[in-house]
Amino acid sequence: MEAADVRSIDAVRDWHAALAAYGEMLSEALAGVGLELRRAHDWVADQLARWQRAVRDREDEVTRAKAELSQRQFPNWDGRVPDCTVQEKNLRVAKAELEHAEDQVVVCRRWLGRLPKLVDETYGGPSHRLANVLEAELPKALADLTRRIAALEAYAGLRPDFAPAPSAPPPPPAPPAPRAE
Repeated sequence: MEAADVRSIDAVRDWHAALAAYGEMLSEALAGVGLELRRAHDWVADQLARWQRAVRDREDEVTRAKAELSQRQFPNWDGRVPDCTVQEKNLRVAKAELEHAEDQVVVCRRWLGRLPKLVDETYGGPSHRLANVLEAELPKALADLTRRIAALEAYAGLRPDFAPAPSAPPPPPAPPAPRAE
């Protein structure tokens, strides 16, 4: 039986360390992506609240514009109806802003409903599989690699508890022979 030629246990150790570091980096990346997805959801929820407040404010503006227009439409003391174009324009602008704010509320509500589904469909499955690998398979692989490194060290006699007894020092070199002339 021929002996094994083990020369790169340090490379296997380096690979073990790199694999462990890569697993930590992936775990941090997954956590970071999860945090960003949560932030996106929270941002849409904040936008919904913002646009709902805007709807209430715009409704108040429409009410004020209607009141100004109705006050302006009464005839003067001389019987003439004053020009109401400015008040009519203000009412149209207020109604348009209200409509825009209501549209934004609808958009935000739609995205609050769709975002979790989209995230789950496109990101959820692969991220869960990767998280399972990082939590279950990677520790097993690292433990197996640690056992293999220990076996290689034992085999190569690199571990102190398995190292062979020290041998006698090599004999000193013989003095050079005199030259014949």
